[in-house]
Amino acid sequence: MKNLNLDQDEHVLLVTRRYFFTLLHWVFVAFFLIVMPFFLLFPLFAWGKWGIVFFAYSIAVGFLLFLKIFVVWNFNMLVITSKRVIKIRQSGFFDRKVFEMLISRINDVSHHIRGFWGTILRYGTLHIVAGNGETILDFPNMKNPGKALRILNNLLQNIPKDE
Repeated sequence: MKNLNLDQDEHVLLVTRRYFFTLLHWVFVAFFLIVMPFFLLFPLFAWGKWGIVFFAYSIAVGFLLFLKIFVVWNFNMLVITSKRVIKIRQSGFFDRKVFEMLISRINDVSHHIRGFWGTILRYGTLHIVAGNGETILDFPNMKNPGKALRILNNLLQNIPKDE
């Protein structure tokens, strides 16, 4: 959020991230990699040097996976301001893409909630289509995409029309 360069008359209306529940399966994998070697401590140490290497390797991979999950979750965000929509997509530790779209260029906004868990927990995908009809900005697995849809629709209604 600190890296956003906002105009003086621009203000942030919504900041949202991917719904953390959608990452729980990766959290369980990381947790398993960290905890599993402790249950196998005696058999692993009986293997000697290779058992100790496997023990340390499993814990290190688990911690790195957990760190990556947190970094990706923390830096993937959708920011809606009074003038534009900014999508920040973090794929790994050192891979970040930033997409911007002016509110005046937005042609259509919709959201899609899919599946049992998406319906129960109210998370889904927000679709934003630009005026040319080809540029699409998607933000998947966001909590309550209807709220972002309402904010964007209110902003689109207040845009002055060219005569």
